[in-house]
Amino acid sequence: MRLNRVQEKVKKKKLDGFLITNLKNIYYLSSCSGSGIKVLLTGKSALFFSGLLYDEEAKEKVKEPFRILSKIKPKFFKGLRTLGIEENSLSLKDYRQLQKLLPKIKLVPCQDFVEEFRAIKEQEEIELLKKAAMATKKAFSSLAKELKPGISELKIAGEICSQLRKNGAEGESFPPIVASGARSSFPHANPSEKLIKENEPILLDFGGSFKGYQSDFTRTLFLGKIGEKENRLNKLLKKAQDLAIVRIQPGVMASEVDQAARDFLKTAGYGKYFIHNLGHGIGLDIHELPFISLETKKRLKPGMVFTVEPGIYIPGWGGIRREDTVVVTETGCEKL
Repeated sequence: MRLNRVQEKVKKKKLDGFLITNLKNIYYLSSCSGSGIKVLLTGKSALFFSGLLYDEEAKEKVKEPFRILSKIKPKFFKGLRTLGIEENSLSLKDYRQLQKLLPKIKLVPCQDFVEEFRAIKEQEEIELLKKAAMATKKAFSSLAKELKPGISELKIAGEICSQLRKNGAEGESFPPIVASGARSSFPHANPSEKLIKENEPILLDFGGSFKGYQSDFTRTLFLGKIGEKENRLNKLLKKAQDLAIVRIQPGVMASEVDQAARDFLKTAGYGKYFIHNLGHGIGLDIHELPFISLETKKRLKPGMVFTVEPGIYIPGWGGIRREDTVVVTETGCEKL
């Protein structure tokens, strides 16, 4: 049980309690979330502070052993000497309020306390991720048929959002990235009023959500006849992605997967144009553990889900990125 694993970690870290403020972590443990909600865990108890706005919803969704309470009060922390806090999600304002509310309790900043559990997906989570990915794939197929010169990037972004919902997604995982021509060398470009043209790269990066789980997908398209340079770069990028995916299996260092794609692009003469990590975990958040980078010195485990997205970005010309999501299996990986 998810809650039991986190409570065991509270005891293992020799904390008297742990306060969860990250809404995705709260949803992961309770199936309920909302602005202002907090969870207090000790080795034996679980308190869910709903606030007045989410009190009724919490009573419907949150199950035992959680105890639902409307408001945080000092008495609920009685007997605690140390309290773990999520340093990546607790604001300075809330931190100071906690210090004032609990002057005799030592606040201990913690990183990725719950996120480490979220990095290994259960089968139910993988099925939800597959549904989000399928809605995204269908949206892309529908969109690709409609693209033609003269449409603005902004209009394409709006059509992406519409197609995601038409094809089963509950919403967008993030604002779509649409960049054409020289603008496609901006990895995270915001859509503009620029009109797309023939014979130029059109980078599309988007994803849909399903029951809280996200998808992330990138392709670079060309309208009209693809040029010799564009065709060569597209093939190089596909090969780089394939080499990385072949390396994915349990026990392999995440950095080795990044290295496989990066070394190939460097040998081909485009290493300096690959300017970001190869991938990132995906689940309730669009970016979460594990991160697939040269700096990540952790081994892959079955159930990890992450993107594989090599890119080539040439200032003044444009960029190409190819992104797919994979889940690590017992023997390798599976594309979602």
